[in-house]
Amino acid sequence: MAVNFVIREYSAFDEESGISILRPRMLPCEQPEGVGSIEYQYELSRQGDLVGGLGLLGDEHVDRTSGHPVWTYTLNLTLGRVVRDILRLKPIFGSEEADPVFLESIARGLVMSFAGQTTNSEDLRYVALTRRETLIEEGLVDRLGNALPYEDEVILADVLVPARIA
Repeated sequence: MAVNFVIREYSAFDEESGISILRPRMLPCEQPEGVGSIEYQYELSRQGDLVGGLGLLGDEHVDRTSGHPVWTYTLNLTLGRVVRDILRLKPIFGSEEADPVFLESIARGLVMSFAGQTTNSEDLRYVALTRRETLIEEGLVDRLGNALPYEDEVILADVLVPARIA
């Protein structure tokens, strides 16, 4: 079965498995390697019961080049450990997707968990990133087959949440 998330107010929901990825708890963190300044703590639930979790790092920055600020929050999926943690979720989804497709599906769910926001006064962008090297090291290829992107940074998923001013 394929994992396909739809936007809910505080989550991304996969109808086939009945699993929601809830909007994560976001905590400030200091990493000596400069890997991230935000710790994202995700919960996965089915009918209110916790069925899984995922923790990862990321960061934020503001882009003012378009004339109005866009806050970009990056989810760092460049560590092999994080990719392996995501792939370990396949059984709870009952997924038979190939690993690279499942990774992209979950990355979409992670960023989509933010898309139902209705009270943001500025544009927000959420991006799930990995690296070409990580995909190679973990034995994954992109959905186009054996051809990996040439660029080192690979965007697995992103979503823009426009400002909603009441």
